[in-house]
Amino acid sequence: MGAITFDNNTGPIEIRNESSFLPRRSVIGRLVEIIAEGNEDAISLDRLPSEIETKINFNDLKYHVWVVESYLKSSILIDESIRQLNQLIFNGSTKLKQQMNRFYKIALSSHGVSMRPFDLERLRANSDSIVKSVMDQTRSFVLKSSDISDGYFAEDIDYGVELIVSYSIIECVVLENENAHA
Repeated sequence: MGAITFDNNTGPIEIRNESSFLPRRSVIGRLVEIIAEGNEDAISLDRLPSEIETKINFNDLKYHVWVVESYLKSSILIDESIRQLNQLIFNGSTKLKQQMNRFYKIALSSHGVSMRPFDLERLRANSDSIVKSVMDQTRSFVLKSSDISDGYFAEDIDYGVELIVSYSIIECVVLENENAHA
C-alpha cells in the first residue's frame, strides 16, 4: 500500500470505506433460488379466485393486480418452493413472512398510513404504491443477499420477487385482510 499525503492539512482527516458491505445469507434470497430452479408446468387454482378478487377490491388495488394474479398462475411452484424452503431452513416460511411484514410496515410508514388506529382509507389510496415499495425493498434485499450466485439471471430475481410478494399478499402478510377489519 502506498502512503497518502495531504498538503497544508490543518485538521484531522477521516477516511471511510462505505463500500465495505458484507453480503449475508437470507431466507428470501434462498427462496428466489428455489423458485428459479422450480418447474411450473402445471397450473393450479388452489385459492378460489373470488377470495383473491375480494382482497384486491378490499385494498383498492388497481395497477398492481398482476402481482396478486401471478399467484393463480404459479401457485404450485410457490407452494412447492415454500415446502422446500421449510425443509432447508427451520421455520423458513415464518421467517419469510416476518421479513415481508417488516417491508409492508416500512411501506405503510413511508406512505403515512397510521397503524394505531389503522388508516384503511389511506392504505386504499396508496395500495399500489405500497405494493411497489414492498417489491422494491424485496428486490434490494435479495440483491444484497449472499445466496444469489452468478448462475441466476436478473429475470430469475424479478420473477422470484414477484412470486414472493404475491404469496405474501395472498397470505395476508402484505395488504389487509377484510376479516381483520370487520
